[in-house]
Amino acid sequence: MTRETVAPAMITFNEGVPGFETCRQFLLMASPESEPFAVVRGVGPDGPSFVAIDPARVVTGYALVLDPADLVRLGSDGAQQLLFLCIVTVHEDGHATVNLRAPLVINPASLRGIQIVTPESPFRIDHPLRAA
Repeated sequence: MTRETVAPAMITFNEGVPGFETCRQFLLMASPESEPFAVVRGVGPDGPSFVAIDPARVVTGYALVLDPADLVRLGSDGAQQLLFLCIVTVHEDGHATVNLRAPLVINPASLRGIQIVTPESPFRIDHPLRAA
């Protein structure tokens, strides 16, 4: 069975993402050719672009508990399956790291997203990304 490319989804980050607060609309793009990665691209001439990955593909048992206020920001009643993505950084020497401490959280039902910054998290902002 082959997977099909999914049309890009427009996700609204009402508060932007840290460092890019003025960019509120992002396209989420994924395809079989780019798996396990997705691209999150800000809409507009100065929109940032990020490569992201499902943190469960990086760390077994990755979990993050959202507080009720975060669920409200996502337009979720807690019953929806949420999408977690972590930003990947490729460094000058070619090695890549994943920010597991500040995931993007997206509600596919409402097409709203937030970035959760968890300073008390046991996860690193520079977790090494290793080939599978």
